[in-house]
Formats: sequence, structure tokens, C-alpha cells
Amino acid sequence: MKTLFGFACVFVLFLASCTERKEQFTFSTDIQEPQNYLSRNIASILSEKTRNKFLVVNGIGSSASLDSLKEGKIDFSIVDNYTIVSDEVASIMPLYPQILHVMHKRGVECSTIEELIKGKKIYAGVPGSGTYKFLKDLMKDYGIRNKEVTILSEIELFKADVIFSFTDLLSNDELRDLDEYRLFSFDSVEKLGRGSLAEGICTRYPYFSPYIVAKDVYGDYTEDPVLTLEIDAILVGRTNLDRELVYEVLKTLDQNKQKITTINPLFHDFSGTFDPNKLNIQMHQGARDYLERYEPTFLEKYAEVLSVIISIFVALASTLYSVSSWQKTRKKNKIDVYYNKLIAIRGKINSLTCSEEADILLEEVKQIQEETVELVVREKLMADESFSIFLNLSKMIADEIMATYQHYKSSEALF
Repeated sequence: MKTLFGFACVFVLFLASCTERKEQFTFSTDIQEPQNYLSRNIASILSEKTRNKFLVVNGIGSSASLDSLKEGKIDFSIVDNYTIVSDEVASIMPLYPQILHVMHKRGVECSTIEELIKGKKIYAGVPGSGTYKFLKDLMKDYGIRNKEVTILSEIELFKADVIFSFTDLLSNDELRDLDEYRLFSFDSVEKLGRGSLAEGICTRYPYFSPYIVAKDVYGDYTEDPVLTLEIDAILVGRTNLDRELVYEVLKTLDQNKQKITTINPLFHDFSGTFDPNKLNIQMHQGARDYLERYEPTFLEKYAEVLSVIISIFVALASTLYSVSSWQKTRKKNKIDVYYNKLIAIRGKINSLTCSEEADILLEEVKQIQEETVELVVREKLMADESFSIFLNLSKMIADEIMATYQHYKSSEALF
């Protein structure tokens, strides 16, 4: 018995250890800030607040991260919302706005997209990145052919006439490195809201929004406010991740958002509540579950409509029942008329004085029986218990009349 009890204890402890075992997930970071710092903070929060462990691995951009996600090498990453869509990757939540910095060499005046791009050497990130894709789409929309542009690699960055980059706010060190450049403005700030170039581009690319880089943000680097674009950096994961895991990830980050909003000024709007229609990449079902956690159930949503339908149904059922009851009562009343006739005939039996009178009563009973059967057929009355009682009563009265008839017949024969 003790051996059996000991085995049971060991088995229970084994189950408990299996239940408490932490699963391990990988979180890809990036060499650029603030993605690197944000990735490490998110991984730290999730490892501390959930039952799982999240490890950070170094990445080299959105395109490489997406490839790693599709191949199952990593579980989570941060990419921009304009990255090439894949069925193997699902979005979880937007994190912060990335500002499009378009910089061109000082002393070169560029007021249109054609002047900015055509005949220039351009750096726009690595192929497959959101920035690279945006440049190629922009060229296509403005009819600029590939041979009219020289696209440079990362090692040729500072040979570029124009640099496209979705980044955080530029640091002082970055501004010093880019001292030979100035920011391109997609129209004057005064035209925002009145059909500016930035708004025209956002019409073609609805995942973008206009953004104003204020004059004081970069000190002397910007002589005037700059009108540019922004797009969200989003947290993504493998599509086949467990929906409960993704729900827990989103819930944990939402509950600990104060630890994220203080990292960078661009993170001040970080929240677990967002508009899923602004996501370019399909949303993970676990994230959708979290967004819809307060959505009313079908019964709650249509409670009033269902209440009206039920009320109508009850009223209709009550009406049908009343009609049915009325019809039954009406049909019963028709049978009751013949009951009364039979009872009246029975009352005359004791007052009979001869066989002829008995014979007349017997004919009346037969006539009532025939009328009743004809009524049942004509009115489609139910041959129920009431009708059976009527037949039994009519037979009993007929028997009584026949007995009286036989009595008087015998007496008349004696005389």
C-alpha cells in the first residue's frame, strides 16, 4: 500500500513539473534603434510576467526577419507595416510610428518626386524591406524606370544622392554623420489638409499617415518644419503560434505598457487597443481574440431582437392555442346538443304506456345517432372520448327503451 501511495505522489509531482515547465520562444531584434532596445524590453517583460521564456536573437532587418519567421527559425519579430505580406506571418499589434526620413544632398533643390529620384544614386535599405518596397512602388507610380535610378547597397550609403529610411527620431550622432544632407519635405506644412503631396501619397498607400517633423526637433539641421510620412512598426509572429500564447503576449504587453511608453517619445501611444484595419499583415487569431474580449456575445448583441421575436412567438402560440381551444369547445358544444336530446328521451321512458310509444322513442334515438355520425364526418369532429361516451349513452338508452318495449309487448299479448 505504501509503495502504491509513493508511486502516486511521484506521478502527481511529475505532472506538476510538466505543467510548470516553461516553453522557450525566440524574439528577433535589429541592429537599429529603437527596435533593438524595444525588442529586448518586450522579451524581458514577457519572460518575467508569463510562464514562458523569450530569448532575443540578433536580426538584420525586416526582410531577413520575415524569412526567419517563415522558415520557423524565430517566433516573434518587429517589422514595418509595409513589408511584403506572407501567409506564414501574422501581425499581433502595432508598436510605434516609424518616420520616413528622405534626405538629399545639400545644394540640390528637389521640389517634386521626379526631381528627387530620377537620375539619382539612392539608398533605400535592403531588398525586401518596407523602405525598399516603398521606393520601388513610388518609382512605378511616377513612371520612373529602373535604369533611370542607381540603387546602392548599405556599404555605399554615404555615396548616395538620396537616402530613404524609416527610422526613429534621428540622434545627434546620426545628424552629424548626415551633415551633408537635408530633409526632403513632401510639400509645405501649410498645405497639409488641403491636398498636399503627402496626403496624395497616403491615398495610394493607406497604411501611411502624414507626419510633421517640427523645426526644433533637430535643432539647426532643419531650417523649417518638414512634411513627411509615418508608418507603424508592428509586432509579428508565426501564423501557427498557439492563439492562447498570442493572447497572453498581447494581454501582458497591454498590462505593462507603462514600461514601454517611457522608452522613447514615439512610444507614448503604445496600447493593446488598436484599429486592426490599419494592419497590412493579416492579424493573428489570438490577437483578434484579445481585441474582441469585451465584444458582446450573439445573445447579448441581439437580446432585444430575440426578445421581440420570442414575444411574438409566445403571442402567436397563445393565439393558436386560444383558437384551438375555441374550436374544440365549439365542436364539443355541438355534441352536447345531442347529449341533451338523449337525456330528454331517457326522461320519457318511465312515462311510457304502450309498445307503440316505446317504438317511437327508439326511432328518435336511432335518428340522433345517425345525425351525430353525419355531424362528425361533416364537421371533421374528433371521434374522441366525448364521442365514445355519447355512443355508449345512446346504446344504454336504446337498451332501456327496448326493455320497456318488450315489457309492454308481452303484456299486450296476454290480453
